[in-house]
Amino acid sequence: MTDKELSQRAKDYFAQIRKTDRLIKRLTDTVFTLRSSLTSQSYELNPDKVQTSGPKNTLEETVAKIVDLEADINRRIDELVDMKQEAFTMINRIPDLDQQNILIGRYIQLKKWEDIALELNFSIQWVYELHGKGLLAFSQANSEFFRNREKQSATA
Repeated sequence: MTDKELSQRAKDYFAQIRKTDRLIKRLTDTVFTLRSSLTSQSYELNPDKVQTSGPKNTLEETVAKIVDLEADINRRIDELVDMKQEAFTMINRIPDLDQQNILIGRYIQLKKWEDIALELNFSIQWVYELHGKGLLAFSQANSEFFRNREKQSATA
């Protein structure tokens, strides 16, 4: 594999963490919106009117949706924690500590490039360069993992 392909393989692996994190945020926002809709609706009780078939109980439906979404969010959070732990273990196989710091900051802590550069007291250009080297080192240090992963996806 070329260096570019090795780097892309590492980026694709790390992208799953970011995608899962974004999905959790979107689902959490959806729960927030549903909860807000519960408090913004006004319910009026009119005992004088009798309806045999009326609208469904939207309050109950909304609460049920919230409960289901929260259960899904919790499952996804567990997956995200496992993904980050696995990535952290794999990053620790890289001998260069600066590269480790950059990869952890970017892909586990999901920080912006500028924040990583500021924390490490590096220029942004140097962070980019170390990041590229770190991706290569990550892919090479975990080549067995990626080979097994490719075999699994080929048989699936």
